[in-house]
Amino acid sequence: MLSTLLNLMDIKHSLSKKVMHRDRIDPGTFSMLEPGWWVLHAIAITGVYLLGRRMQHR
Repeated sequence: MLSTLLNLMDIKHSLSKKVMHRDRIDPGTFSMLEPGWWVLHAIAITGVYLLGRRMQHR
């Protein structure tokens, strides 16, 4: 009886997440428009800039 009740609650929870469009998998820190995304790009752009300056002086 208890397992049936828990199963029904789990199904209800899954359906409510689908209705609210929250059933997608979270890609983590580096998902689009998250802080990790911008930090990664800022470091990459700075690295390319510094590499270009170093190559220019040679």
